[in-house]
Amino acid sequence: MDAHKEIADDIREYLSKGIRLGILLNPRTPEGFYTNNRSISSKYSFFSDEKDYLSNYHLKYEQNEYFVAFEDGAFLQINYEFEVKRKRGIFIKKMNLCYLPPVDELGIIKNEYIRFDYDSSTDNSFFHAFAHMHIGFSKSFRMPIEEVFYFSEFLAFILYLFYPEQFSLMFGKEYITTNTLQESGYGKLTESMVLTKELEQFFYLAIPKTN
Repeated sequence: MDAHKEIADDIREYLSKGIRLGILLNPRTPEGFYTNNRSISSKYSFFSDEKDYLSNYHLKYEQNEYFVAFEDGAFLQINYEFEVKRKRGIFIKKMNLCYLPPVDELGIIKNEYIRFDYDSSTDNSFFHAFAHMHIGFSKSFRMPIEEVFYFSEFLAFILYLFYPEQFSLMFGKEYITTNTLQESGYGKLTESMVLTKELEQFFYLAIPKTN
């Protein structure tokens, strides 16, 4: 496996498509962005809380500390780090994918801050899963995720949540987009299925099995 090549190829393809469709703007891919086989990374920022974000959001943008932007002023930061074990054995050892939401003229954050993290170091615990998602700026909430993300998968997730028209424009042929009703079977206690096939492709909370 060459995870570096797969990630690089995926970024190139979907970055180009997003720019062509007018969904993504102002990419930051300096010389050597794809050539270091141990890293594909933009500038990456951590924010302690909402106040810290509001104070530094515009500064990060002005200093080009992002990967690519949206028309509303939101932007993405990405960080992939790789472990090179052999020529055809390159694996992701760390991943950070971050959606930094726009701030309007009144200083109000639109949408939610979302970050996906993966770290293969062995100091993680049951309550700090190797791969997890943060929603908002609280450090106490981590939702485990089952896999690392390609850039295209991360982009699809963000567009699906916050930019439905752009999502349909970019991924309409690849993903089902219906509504929130599925009548193909009974739920546990309901007349129809609660989780639609559409949402299975993105994000949901599984109820623990107790019997």
